[in-house]
Amino acid sequence: MKFIFFLIIFYLGFKLISRIFYMYLIGKVSKKNTNYGKAEDLNKKEGDVSIDKMPKKNKSKSDKLGDYVDYEEID
Repeated sequence: MKFIFFLIIFYLGFKLISRIFYMYLIGKVSKKNTNYGKAEDLNKKEGDVSIDKMPKKNKSKSDKLGDYVDYEEID
């Protein structure tokens, strides 16, 4: 009987502590996400465009096509 009683008390205590810990973690993560990117937004004016990465120049694909092979259909 004591075992079942302690098991129930342990379960309820664990449930309460895990809920408090979960709310603490959610608060920390949401606080970090609200400050994300604000420093960059303060320096930009409306309508400004910034390019973070330049695209690589693609070589002409016609150089890599290879030889043309003529074929005939056989009846």
